[in-house]
Parts: sequence; structure tokens; C-alpha cells
Amino acid sequence: MGVSKLDILYRRLLLTKLFIRGWGRPEDLKRLFEFRKMIGNREKCQNLVSSDYPVYIDKIEEQSDCKILDGHFVSPMAHYVPDIMPIESVIARFQFIVPKEWNSKYRPVCIHLAGTGDHVGHGYAKRKTTPKIENLKQKPHEDKCWEEIHQNEVQLKKRV
Repeated sequence: MGVSKLDILYRRLLLTKLFIRGWGRPEDLKRLFEFRKMIGNREKCQNLVSSDYPVYIDKIEEQSDCKILDGHFVSPMAHYVPDIMPIESVIARFQFIVPKEWNSKYRPVCIHLAGTGDHVGHGYAKRKTTPKIENLKQKPHEDKCWEEIHQNEVQLKKRV
């Protein structure tokens, strides 16, 4: 019998540095599975983070065609499953990019969420490329797409 692709993948994962210390403490895994059940319930999940949850803007950068806001917030997971994340991941950092002009009813945005340590050095720079900012400049055919998304949201709210 030959080796399956799943066996090969499993073996590669085991040999990477990602799992050299195992999958975590059994108590932590239990807590994660309990939290997963909570967020799996749509009604409960929608109320886990309040609409006025504190988000902080650290820096605003004006460019010719857009505005870039650097900010941070405490990960809600740090409140619900304390001490499970590495300390470096408790503060979530982001960049919020908004064009100064757009051609649609809805304002397009681009949100970069920094991986752990990405906010230092060139982390955002790796992902911040001209095409992403260019995509924020709405093209007329995209208006229809935004309208469809909005209509779907309205229909979902009516069902709930």
C-alpha cells in the first residue's frame, strides 16, 4: 500500500516549526472548543463585541489619492479566552485605507490587519501595493456589485 497525500501533508506539518511544542495544553484546547461553540451561534456571536468597542487611531497619513489610518484595538478574544494568545497578539493592529474620491454610492475601503510583529518594520509595506489602492477607485461596473451586496444584507436582516 502506498503513502497517501494526506499522510505526506500530516508528516510535513509535524516537521515544521509550527507544531514543535505540540497543539497546546489540553485545557486551552477545551477552552477554544467551548469558545468555538459560542461563536458558532449567530445570535450570540453578533453580541460578543459591542458597536462602541474601543478602537484607537494612532496616526493619520494624507496621500494624494487616499487617507491611511493606522490604529489598534485589544483583541476581543483576549476578553473571552484570556491567556490563550501570545502577548504579542493581544493588541491587534491595522491600517484602514480610504480613497478621497470614489464613483459609487458606497465608499470602498481596504483594511490591512497586521500579523504578529508586522506593524514594526516593513510588514504593511509587503501588502501595501498600488493595485490595492487602485482597486479602491471604483469602476462603474462595480457599482452593481456593491448594490447587490447591500440588497443581500437588507434581505438577511429582514429574515432575522
